[in-house]
Amino acid sequence: MVVTIDTIDTITVVGGGQMGRGIAAVAALAGYETYVNDIDESQLEEAEEQIEWSYEKSVENGAATETEIDEAMDRLTFTSDFEEAAGNTDFVTEAAVEQQAVKEDIFQDLDDVAPEDAILSTNTSGLNITQLAEVTDRPSQVVGTHWFNPPMLMDLVEVIMTEHAPESVGDTTEALIESFDKTPIRCKMDIPSFIVNRLMRPYGEGPAWMVYRGEHSIEEIDSAMKYKEGFPMGPFELADFTGGIQIRVEGEQDHLEDDRPMSYDTEVCPILHQLYDKGRYGRKADAGYYDYDERDEPQISVGEGQGFDTLLVWAPIVNEAAKMVQNDVASVEDVDTGARLGGNWPVGPLEKADEVGADVILEKLTEVASRHEDTNKLAETLPCELLVEKAKNDETFY
Repeated sequence: MVVTIDTIDTITVVGGGQMGRGIAAVAALAGYETYVNDIDESQLEEAEEQIEWSYEKSVENGAATETEIDEAMDRLTFTSDFEEAAGNTDFVTEAAVEQQAVKEDIFQDLDDVAPEDAILSTNTSGLNITQLAEVTDRPSQVVGTHWFNPPMLMDLVEVIMTEHAPESVGDTTEALIESFDKTPIRCKMDIPSFIVNRLMRPYGEGPAWMVYRGEHSIEEIDSAMKYKEGFPMGPFELADFTGGIQIRVEGEQDHLEDDRPMSYDTEVCPILHQLYDKGRYGRKADAGYYDYDERDEPQISVGEGQGFDTLLVWAPIVNEAAKMVQNDVASVEDVDTGARLGGNWPVGPLEKADEVGADVILEKLTEVASRHEDTNKLAETLPCELLVEKAKNDETFY
């Protein structure tokens, strides 16, 4: 017997870092007895201080009352005792460092300590959840829950299924997230990067290749996507902000060796390697695509990108979104919800396809693919069957 939403009273979060403490804050505020576990006592002290701070901000912003946050703090227990935290829980979210081996060790320990009916989830942005499930004796009770940073403010949570977990476990997990007053979307298959980060990849990679080939400038593309299309940041500004250059280059080999469905089999654009080799990792290094020595944000003029065809960026993203729908990884609605809530995009990619027409997207995608005839990206940029079908039959996604 596995817990259901009606029987979940106690939540455990393993890992008192930024994500773990944010998830715990959300759970306690929603009315659940919540344990925060970490082997580092100083991390636990910091977690408690940061949760109190975030709760105070919620009161200042009118999102919670003093009584509500006092009651939430009473529901929180911070402990380095693993058995105390996980021994009598209903639902666990592991939020430790983003390393497969570390998480596998934790899941083995959770399997030994947590009640037999408890659901075990991992907060990861793309690691192999199937492998995590298989180190336990309860793989059918393991799911992914990819929260977005900061959890108190971001509305979206991706629920990632594996071939071992039944729909009922995904349903319970989604119901729990909804009880947190968050919006869940379902990634029905354990694929690299899941939904939102999978859309982010062509948003960054496509423009990088345009700059590498000398077709367009960094400023031109960022200006167009930011000011013409309404994205919060252009692809290069975003990469600098998130450390995307370092993440993509250092994770390249892991992606190439990943044997999950829809795995990546292409190398990253050479321009990322060039920047990485120079130590230009982004804002935290004072240099990435832009220089940050004397300012916190790049200077991107509104007029710089007015002549740029933004559909050259949109088309590969739409194609990736259509691939997920075609392969039954996610629904049309969940793909677009993920883009809007997880990426703060002005519109979902499949909504964009319907807006301009699948035939127009197909034409632009063919143009993009033709530019990759001499690269390893050609197969990845070719139109998927579903997009071709929509264009041929003049059909929409909605």
